Amino acid sequence: MPTILLAEDDEIIRISVFDRLKKQGWQVHQAADGLAAVALCEKNHYHLVITDIRMPGLDGLGVLRHLRSHSPDSDVIIMTAYGSVDDAIRCLRLGATEYILKPFDMDDLVIRVNRLLDTQVVKAKYEALEASCLNQDRRLFGDSQAMRQVYRVIEQAAPTNATILITGESGTGKELAARAIHAASPRRNRPFVAINCAAIPEGLMESELFGHERGAFTGAEQQRKGRFELADNGTLLLDELGDLPGPLQAKLLRVLQESRFERVGGNKAIGVDVRIIACTSKDLQREVEAGNFRQDLLYRLQVIPLRMPPLREHPEDISQLCQVFLDEFRRLHGRSVTISREAIGCLEQYAFPGNARELRNLMERALVLCRGTTISAADLPVEISRQTVRGQSLFHLASQLAIAEKTCLLRALAETGGNRAEAAGLLGISRKNLWEKMKTHRLE
Repeated sequence: MPTILLAEDDEIIRISVFDRLKKQGWQVHQAADGLAAVALCEKNHYHLVITDIRMPGLDGLGVLRHLRSHSPDSDVIIMTAYGSVDDAIRCLRLGATEYILKPFDMDDLVIRVNRLLDTQVVKAKYEALEASCLNQDRRLFGDSQAMRQVYRVIEQAAPTNATILITGESGTGKELAARAIHAASPRRNRPFVAINCAAIPEGLMESELFGHERGAFTGAEQQRKGRFELADNGTLLLDELGDLPGPLQAKLLRVLQESRFERVGGNKAIGVDVRIIACTSKDLQREVEAGNFRQDLLYRLQVIPLRMPPLREHPEDISQLCQVFLDEFRRLHGRSVTISREAIGCLEQYAFPGNARELRNLMERALVLCRGTTISAADLPVEISRQTVRGQSLFHLASQLAIAEKTCLLRALAETGGNRAEAAGLLGISRKNLWEKMKTHRLE
C-alpha cells in the first residue's frame, strides 16, 4: 500500500487533505511543521511527500532537501499560497516533482497523486525486469503423471499469497515452476525478482536483499534498492535458500512476519507487499537437524511445498522435451535437425543426473555436431548410446521390459533416498533380488 506524508501547518487544510487522501485507500501520516516531517521521514519510508512551502521551524524546501539526500526515490509535491515563477523554478531545480498553488481542487490533487504513484510502479517494474533478466520464452513441459501433479499444485497455489517452498534436484526446473506460479497469480503484471543465495558472497547478501544507504560501507556511493524493494507488490524468488547465512535467516524471518525492513546503514522502516517463493536443492529438514538452518524459518517458508521430480522419474516426457529444446536451438543456430526414435530410446534409458538441464545441453551439442539432418544414437555421448543393445529394435520386448524395469528401480530408490531395504519393499522384491537387478542395470 502506498504511504504518503502530509506536512501542513494550517490545521483546517491539513485535515481536509488528509481525509480526502485516506478515502482513496492510501496510508497517510501527518506533520504540523517541517521538523516533525523530517522526524517522520527518519523513521519511515514514504512513496510521496506533500508539503507546504512555508512552515514554522523548517520550511518545505528544507524538507525537500532532506528527502533528496536521504530518500531520493520519494516524490515530492510542494504546496504554496504565494506562488511565483521563480519559486516554482527553484522548487523544481531542488528536486520537487509537482508544484501546486493554493487553493487547489481536491480532485486535481488526487489525479496528480495517482499519476505519480502509477509512474513509480512502472519504474519499479522496469528496474525489476532489468535486474532479473527475465526469459519469458521458457516454461514447464511434460504430460507425465509426475508433471501433472506439479501443474495441479501450481494451479491451486498460484491465486493465493501463500509462501511456497520448491524442492528438487539441480536442473529439475524449480525456477521455471516459480515463474509459472507468478504468471498464474494476480501479481502477474507486477515485478518478478530472483536472487540466487548461493551465488552472492556472504558479505554482500544483506545489501542485495535489503539495499543500502549512501555511505553505509566502503564503496556505497549512493543509495541502492534491494531485491525486496524491487519486488514490491510482486513476487520474490529466493533461489538456493539453503545456502543463506545464519544471521540473514533471522532477518529474513522477521521480514516475512512483519513485511518491513531497514536498508543496510539505515534505520528507516520500509514496508513491502511481496509474495515469497523459495527454492532449494538441499534437504532443509536435514539442514535443520545439522544446525545449519532455522526450524522456525522452514515452517514459515513451507506453507505450500512443491517437489519437482527428477527426469529419471518421468522418462516418458523426454521425447517432448527433446522437441522443445531442438526447436529452441534450431532458431539459435539456424539448423533444421530432427531426432530419431533410436536416439530417444537411448535417452529414455539414461538416468540423467543433471535432469532436464543436462538434456537441454545434450540437445544443443547433438544439433551442432551431428553431420546430417537427423540426430542418431551415434551422435549422443558414448555413455548414453551404448545403453541400447546393438541390432535390437525399439519394439523388441526384452529390451523394452529392461528399460521399464530400470526406470522402476530408479524411481523406488529416489523415493526412499537410496535406502535399498525400503526400495525393495516398495518394489515387492527381496533386498538380494534388488541388489542383483541393480548390478544388471549398472546402478550399484
